[in-house]
Amino acid sequence: MDSNLAAILLTVLGGGIGFLARHYIEKRKELLLEVNKERRDLYQKFANLLVDIIKNSKTKKNIHEKALSELYEIYKKYILYASPEVINHFSDYFQFLYHENDETNNTSLKKHFEKLTSIMVAMRKDLGLKNHNLGKNGVYIMRALLTDFDKIIEN
Repeated sequence: MDSNLAAILLTVLGGGIGFLARHYIEKRKELLLEVNKERRDLYQKFANLLVDIIKNSKTKKNIHEKALSELYEIYKKYILYASPEVINHFSDYFQFLYHENDETNNTSLKKHFEKLTSIMVAMRKDLGLKNHNLGKNGVYIMRALLTDFDKIIEN
């Protein structure tokens, strides 16, 4: 009789542990789904802002302060939802902006685009997308947006 009782207890204990493990896994999965949805939304805002900046830079001259303000707003949410890699690339880009002089030569533009696209590569990686054949730091992400892309990247 003792072996039957032990078998029943082990079955109940195993079932309880299995239930708790499944509950924990499901809760974790729900949280990750919510975080990934928020990441996609934030990353899309960044991509939209970047494309708008490039599109509008051809017609408007003073869009940089508004864009910088929007980047700060996006970064507020990045702190909570972005991966450490994305946050680090974003921080590298801001440090580049802080230390960059006002010259807009091709070397500076190339570095600027490399910093921006490295953020986008990290975002794509974070979302599980591949980044093969996008060039060093993903610079080919910008190729469709810039008429003088080849000239900038060659320098």
